[in-house]
Amino acid sequence: MTFLAPVEIDPNSVRPGWVALLIVLALAAVTVLLWRNMGKQLKKIDFDDADADAPAPSSGPASPASSADPDAADPIPTVATTPTQSEPK
Repeated sequence: MTFLAPVEIDPNSVRPGWVALLIVLALAAVTVLLWRNMGKQLKKIDFDDADADAPAPSSGPASPASSADPDAADPIPTVATTPTQSEPK
């Protein structure tokens, strides 16, 4: 195995260079463009402030599992069955 001899680097002669500057500027430009696009997308959202505190509508009846009380007495939700209609003959 070959080892490279340590070379002393003069801190006054080492500089980042133009490539690093171009990469940083490109990243900054891309960030600004993404930020502007995100702002446009957020403005498209239709948010109604009047219904912000109201609960979300539900398609089914409330069950003990969906109640706000986590210490509900019945941990297993009961399912209400509806009678099925027989087909006319």
